[in-house]
Amino acid sequence: MRRTTIALGVVLAFLIPAPAPAQQPSPVQPDTGPLALVPPDSGRFRLTPLLAPAYNPEMEFLVAGGVLVSWKVGRNPLRVQRSTLSATISASTTGAVNVSTSLSSFWDEDRLRILADVAFKDMPDNYWGVGFDAGLAPSSKDTTTAYHRKWVKFNPRVLWAVSEHVMLGGVFDLNHTIATEVNPTMAADPTYQRYGPDNYNVGLGGILQYDTRDVAANAYSGMYAAITVTSYGGFLGGDNSYQTVLLDYRHYRSLGRPGRTLAWQVKSRIGAHTVPWSELSLLGTGYDLRGYVEGRFRDRSTLIALAEYRYMFLRSNGRLSRHGFVVWTGAGTLGNDLSHLHGILPNGGVGYRFEVQPRSNVRVDVGFGRASHGVYFNFTEAF
Repeated sequence: MRRTTIALGVVLAFLIPAPAPAQQPSPVQPDTGPLALVPPDSGRFRLTPLLAPAYNPEMEFLVAGGVLVSWKVGRNPLRVQRSTLSATISASTTGAVNVSTSLSSFWDEDRLRILADVAFKDMPDNYWGVGFDAGLAPSSKDTTTAYHRKWVKFNPRVLWAVSEHVMLGGVFDLNHTIATEVNPTMAADPTYQRYGPDNYNVGLGGILQYDTRDVAANAYSGMYAAITVTSYGGFLGGDNSYQTVLLDYRHYRSLGRPGRTLAWQVKSRIGAHTVPWSELSLLGTGYDLRGYVEGRFRDRSTLIALAEYRYMFLRSNGRLSRHGFVVWTGAGTLGNDLSHLHGILPNGGVGYRFEVQPRSNVRVDVGFGRASHGVYFNFTEAF
């Protein structure tokens, strides 16, 4: 209770916005070319519920239900981005329950952004150990990798504009992992033994971001580059003292018309000092190397590169339809730090897109990796 009170106090102080500098925001406008492919977005409030079967390598067969809420705030809705709030809950045949909520909101003509991710998992999970070699065998889940995990995460970020495309902000991160039903192989793992089954971590940090994307949720053009540095420690009531640096570069190029996009990303997460086993950098999630079991490959540092071709079909009248597809390829590597990366994990896949709200898609992706594959159901694009 004491730790929760401290954490909530930090969050309340953190979320009080400072005055934003005056600036002219980048206009977010529909295409006005001869075809006028993209119809104007009036900015009205929208709510879309969804329910669908799905499958992923961690939870296996599941039913996922969710809702996507979006809105615009501003005097001229054509000049501001649409804020989104997505929430999903999944229950699987393995007994797993996964609840996740993601907020991306734009205020004061995009001078202020408030972002947040909240997640809870109660599920059978797997731990192979640390490093590339540890994840190679066994190639699939078995009794030597199995355990049960309860995990909660609360990660708000607030950013203020300092120039037309540059933003500065702060980040708060709270995560808590409890491992039970640990198998003998995992119990004998030296990294697990060092940190134990219960890890509570609280961190504060900063973000520097450069963003020229036309629409953050589903960019057709522009670039995004950000560095996020977070420090965790006992000064906030956490169990472990460590730091993470997240480097994220994305580029989006429109190929001839809106809705036909080449997107690529290079991303690295670097850990330093006593990073617990539960918060090591992972390769193989629904947002990077889709097709690997999440948690199979973990280490203090990871590096990925992805390229994705995105295509939305046209209606007979020349406007964009609500249907599309993607094809992607990429690879990742991991190690103790960026100078000691080891092993290459190839990745590729295809996906279906359905626009449920303006520039907000539901995606179904089929990803393939080294001796593994997975099917993913999510709101918004992978990056």
